[in-house]
Amino acid sequence: MRQDEALDALERARAMDTKVRARGRWYAVYGIGYGLMSLVVVLTMGLTGTAMGASAAMAIVAVCLTALSVYQARQPVKPLGYARLHAWGILLWGAVYGLTVVAGMYFFPQVTAWWVPMAVLSALPTSVAGYVALRRSRSTA
Repeated sequence: MRQDEALDALERARAMDTKVRARGRWYAVYGIGYGLMSLVVVLTMGLTGTAMGASAAMAIVAVCLTALSVYQARQPVKPLGYARLHAWGILLWGAVYGLTVVAGMYFFPQVTAWWVPMAVLSALPTSVAGYVALRRSRSTA
């Protein structure tokens, strides 16, 4: 391969990298959407403190997770480091969500001072993962 052919191949690879990275920005929408779902569900479940509130929260989860899963499955490109980033976001979310719900139901039923900050905290892991994916999609390295 001559130098001009190698430079041309390198330029095509850079152009493809830029195009593929930009297509991975969808994960920001997914992560933030997941975070918003968590915020609404935790508030609904915690502040109502009733079986009806828990049922409404689970209905919200079912609808949102279905929509987010369909959205995710239709994307042609996964962001850089997707598997690790997604696992980190979901595992950390699960820990925060579990702590929030278990501790909240037993020790802080319908206590606004517990449920509001914990709802915000539960929205952070996946939202941060989405933000990281967005930043990576804009980087040139």
